[in-house]
Amino acid sequence: MFGSGVQQAFARQVAQKTGLQAQNDRFVGSFQGLPAWTKVGPVADAAGAVMGRGGMLGGLGALIGGTAGGMAQMMTGGAFFMKHDYVIELTGSQLPGGSLRMPSGFLVDKTYQMRPAVGQRASSGVPWIDSKYEICSLHPQFMPFVCASPELQQALQHWPAPLNLSWQGPQVWLEILDSPTRINSWFNMAQQQNGDMILMGMTVVAAAARATFAR
Repeated sequence: MFGSGVQQAFARQVAQKTGLQAQNDRFVGSFQGLPAWTKVGPVADAAGAVMGRGGMLGGLGALIGGTAGGMAQMMTGGAFFMKHDYVIELTGSQLPGGSLRMPSGFLVDKTYQMRPAVGQRASSGVPWIDSKYEICSLHPQFMPFVCASPELQQALQHWPAPLNLSWQGPQVWLEILDSPTRINSWFNMAQQQNGDMILMGMTVVAAAARATFAR
């Protein structure tokens, strides 16, 4: 567990790189002029939560963080996962709805992701995006519109982890939910501890949010 001095240093670096300030269990504020927040925390047996495993506590143990999450993990015998959320709040907006997700395969398992696909299978209109991601949308023209954004395309090309990005209601939301070992294979410890990982995640959702603006 980080000591208070390390936590304070981490909060300062996140603030310097993103403008977001520590508030309770998350960082909140304005990122590149957009209302934003991010949160990271432990999740016990994410796969078991989806499948209904977990003994007395069932799937609810997977949703408890902090010390209680550790107790839930021990009681359920669940695997230890970390959940990272990067969110832009487009206040007053109602987005048509859509998602970009890495397809399930040998190295990617979406079954335990807490944020599901949004809408029906669709095309982005961008061949390399169509070949790399599962595209879904509630409106046939929405994903071609956002995926035409050069800024979003560039952000996606630089994102090192499997993608679970969605537009829904007023929120643009990027989720990482996986084991620490796998997360460590995508982001080194320096990136996780100096605010760079948060900067990278927020950069993707900010690009995705700006892609919704009329051009």
